Order: sequence, then C-alpha cells, then structure tokens
Amino acid sequence: MKAIHFTAALALCAALVLAGCGGNAAEQKAGELLEQARQLVDKGEYAKASAMIDSLRKNYPDALDARKKGLRLYQESELKRAQAIVEGVDTVLQRVEAEYQTMKKEVDELRKRSAATEEQLRTVNLMRVKRDSLKTVFDVECAKIKYIKKKMEETEP
Repeated sequence: MKAIHFTAALALCAALVLAGCGGNAAEQKAGELLEQARQLVDKGEYAKASAMIDSLRKNYPDALDARKKGLRLYQESELKRAQAIVEGVDTVLQRVEAEYQTMKKEVDELRKRSAATEEQLRTVNLMRVKRDSLKTVFDVECAKIKYIKKKMEETEP
C-alpha cells in the first residue's frame, strides 16, 4: 500500500516538474517574441509589432509575465503610431486649411458679384470636405492618444 502511495507521489512530482519546465519554455519563447516586437516598435513598424504581440497573447496564454509586458508594449506601440499619425495629419491639415481659406475668400468675392462658376463652387466644397475629413482623423487620433495614456497610467507597474 505504501508503495502505491509512493509511486503516485513520485508520478505527481514528475508531472509537476515537467509542467514547470514546459511553462519556462513557453515563457522563454514568449519573451523572445516580446523582444522581437520591441525591436519592431523601435524601428517604427507599429502594425507588425502589434501583430506579433497579438500572436504572443494567443499562442502563449500561460506566459503571464510576457503577456503583461506585451500589453504595456502594445500600448506604447499604439501610442507612438497615433502620435505619428497626428503629426502627419496636422502638417497636411494646416496646408489644406490655408488653401481652403484662400480659395473660399476668392469664391465668396466672386459669389457676391454672381461670377462664381459651378466648378469653383464644387472645388471649394470639396476642399472643405477634405479639411473636415482631416480634422476628424486628427480628433480621433488625439482621442486615442488621450485614452491610451489614461490606460497606461491605470496599469503603471
């Protein structure tokens, strides 16, 4: 009877050791993916980094430490991506706004004299739509930045 208990205890210990080793291997592989994702973020390849972090989370659900670090890296990646978009959109928006204001002023003067053509009116309206679309993208990305920063503060280590 004691031999059966000893054998069962020995089998349980062996199973625990094997499970522990498997966890370390998974954590190590997840850590490697995390490091690759960090290198992608450093290169400015935010979409690839986010995809790699998603892969890490999907394939290594038990690698809790790597997943936690991955979440933080994901937030950093998305923050940097949104900031880059805001910078680019802001530059274009300023140029489009200046063009729109100039064009609108000219067309308004022509309109007062009933000399504005259909093409000029259409062009100024399309320019306004373009400006408004850029403003929307700018506002959405700014809201993302604000939200990500808030979430990052909440999950500070």
